[in-house]
Amino acid sequence: MIQPMTPTGPPPGEPGGTQRRTTIILGVLVAVLVIAAGLFVTLFLVERGAVADVNDQVSVTERQIADQKDKLSDTKSAVDDLEQQGQDLKSTNDYLKTCADSSKKAIKAAQTGTEQELSDAIDQMLLDCVRQEGTS
Repeated sequence: MIQPMTPTGPPPGEPGGTQRRTTIILGVLVAVLVIAAGLFVTLFLVERGAVADVNDQVSVTERQIADQKDKLSDTKSAVDDLEQQGQDLKSTNDYLKTCADSSKKAIKAAQTGTEQELSDAIDQMLLDCVRQEGTS
C-alpha cells in the first residue's frame, strides 16, 4: 500500500512560518546594527570635537608656560643685575669708609699730633683715597 506523502510545513499558498521568523530576526538584527553604527559615528564625532578642544587648551597652556618662562628669565636677569649693582655699591661703600677713616685720622693728627703723625696719616689717607683705574 502506498501512502500518500504529506508535505511538511505549511500548506502551499500560506506564508512560510520559519522563513518569516528568520526574516523578522534578520530585520531586527539589521536595525540594531544600524542604530549601533549611528551611535558609534555620533560618539566619534563628539570625541573628535572634544579632542580638538583639548588640543586648543594644551596649545594655550603651552603658550602661557613659554610666556612665564620668558618672564622668569627676564626676572632672573634683573636679579643678577641687581646683585652685581649691590656688590658694586658695597665695594664703593667699603672704599669710601676706608677713605673717610683715614681722612678722620689725618684731621685728628693735624689737630693733636706731631708733624710725623700728620705726615704718616696723610700718606695713609692718600693711599686709601686714591682709586685704582677701572673702579667706579
